[in-house]
Amino acid sequence: MKTLTLIFVLFITTNLFMYASGIVPDKSPRVDTTNADVKQVYDLFVNYLNSEPDKGYKNPCWNEADYQINLNRDNSKLDRSAYFLFMGMNSKQFYSIFKPYILLIDSIAPNRYIIKTLFEATDPKREVIGITKHYAVRNTEGEYKLENAMTYDTKDWNIFKSDFITYIVDPSIAFDSKEAEKSVKFCKEVANKLGLEIKPFKYYACANKNQLAGLYNFDYWIFGIKGLANSVVREVFSSYCNFYFPHEFIHLILPRRTDGHAPNIINEGIATWLGGPLPNKTYQEALAEVKVSIKNFENITIDRIIAQEIRNPADSNILYVTGALICETAYNLKGKDALMKLYFSNNKDLKKDLEEVFEMSFEEIEKMILSRLGVKQ
Repeated sequence: MKTLTLIFVLFITTNLFMYASGIVPDKSPRVDTTNADVKQVYDLFVNYLNSEPDKGYKNPCWNEADYQINLNRDNSKLDRSAYFLFMGMNSKQFYSIFKPYILLIDSIAPNRYIIKTLFEATDPKREVIGITKHYAVRNTEGEYKLENAMTYDTKDWNIFKSDFITYIVDPSIAFDSKEAEKSVKFCKEVANKLGLEIKPFKYYACANKNQLAGLYNFDYWIFGIKGLANSVVREVFSSYCNFYFPHEFIHLILPRRTDGHAPNIINEGIATWLGGPLPNKTYQEALAEVKVSIKNFENITIDRIIAQEIRNPADSNILYVTGALICETAYNLKGKDALMKLYFSNNKDLKKDLEEVFEMSFEEIEKMILSRLGVKQ
């Protein structure tokens, strides 16, 4: 048994040495590695950067308490920032484009340090992707391990229960029980309409979008995200100081796919048709706006809309509303089975599945949908 333990220790030590021999990030003069604790945290984080952080697995650099929360479902990520940071690239590819620069490692509580890292574009034409923040916490064995920001940052937030929704609310926001009841009613109506089951989920009500970014281990990010749903761990996040976000609810009501993702135009289309693009904007209001804004474009096709070549500078409403029109039309034509067929399609087969649902060629479907958007043929 002692021999096996020794082999395991040597394996981990060898791998950590291997990680540290890879990318070595630059660091600010503020990172005082002459301090023993700071040096330990710095070495830990460098090892982590070299341990394929884009992948979800039981990383030895990480706090074990996070494993059960974040690694118990398909396609889950241990590090919350990994959902946005790597943008589909593996970590080596990402670091070749965005070089990590450790800005600070500071003590913020006994046995707890914060690490802030700038991911600086090597190409001056690219925008900085963001600044991450991670916590390093000393465990009972005296070792520092990384931890997601969410648990610590929300430890003093208020918790409210409304049927199957658990609201975790920033203390500066007054809880609105009527809005919460409205949310429960909406979810039940949609689930009944589509013949789906509602599983419990959490709703994080944030004071602003920077606070939302913080819950995903970012001190700053380039994304203008004000709300999102994480179907992997069944959570909704809102920076609108509200308790009703129908668009994001749809993403949690729809069944989780284990074979990939629905085409974005369908996934967001269903959510927009049933819940509007934003909590304060209905599908019909968004459709009216898109009918005006789409007139600013030429050579409009559904393929170009999917590729986001046809889009407004500050939002994705054209894609969302086009998808909503497709989903609404499919449902009105053949009901929920047609809608689910499109939802369980993929980018490769979408056109073929659309033709099967609508019983017409894709060119005819495109002409019909674009006409309803007010595009002159």
